[in-house]
Amino acid sequence: MAFFYRPKPKKFNYIPRYYDPDKEAWEQKKAEKGMDTKLSHEEQLRLQMRKRWKRASQEEIKAERRQKTLRAFVLVAVVLMLFYFIFGTPLMTNIVRGLMGK
Repeated sequence: MAFFYRPKPKKFNYIPRYYDPDKEAWEQKKAEKGMDTKLSHEEQLRLQMRKRWKRASQEEIKAERRQKTLRAFVLVAVVLMLFYFIFGTPLMTNIVRGLMGK
């Protein structure tokens, strides 16, 4: 009867671990403040790297925002100057009169 022999499936020895995101967040906050924590050295390094990257990205966002604001002010100033020269000076009226032949 070896023809119908089916080996039993191998067992998977998985031991579930309890994951508590609140506890992990609490440990990270403690590590940020320099208090005694249960985080490993590797996890503490990861936390420091995340803080540095976050700070760098925030500085980049601020710099981009300043550039956009400056660009907008310059554009508004140019538009206002053009508006003034077109409608506030006799230059445009002279050009229109010259084109109309008067």
